[in-house]
Amino acid sequence: MESDFAVLLNCMDGRIQLPAINWIRDNFHVKYVDIISEPGIDKVICRKDENFINSLKYKMDISINSHGASTAFVVGHYDCAANKVDKTTHLEQIKKSVCIIKKLYKNIEVIGIWINENFEVEKI
Repeated sequence: MESDFAVLLNCMDGRIQLPAINWIRDNFHVKYVDIISEPGIDKVICRKDENFINSLKYKMDISINSHGASTAFVVGHYDCAANKVDKTTHLEQIKKSVCIIKKLYKNIEVIGIWINENFEVEKI
């Protein structure tokens, strides 16, 4: 499904906003990137807290149903103040988060991305 929108589940860290948005726009040819941010979002999604997941679903539903987003991205990044774990743990959390989102939204593509110490995006 072709769309002008994607939805980005991102940490609130300002250093990683533009690298993630620009990479998505350049590689997935969307004009707009809806942003849902939460400190340490890769860790938070993995916790599967019912209140958080319900809030996330409400926001994602707007992006998917109103804006037509057909791809979602889950981000983890180097030097996260809210999720002070090593890269290996981040990558595990990103992969688990992608699986959780895929179970909620079977009709969209869900992709994990890692933003490294040079603020470069790596697709998981």
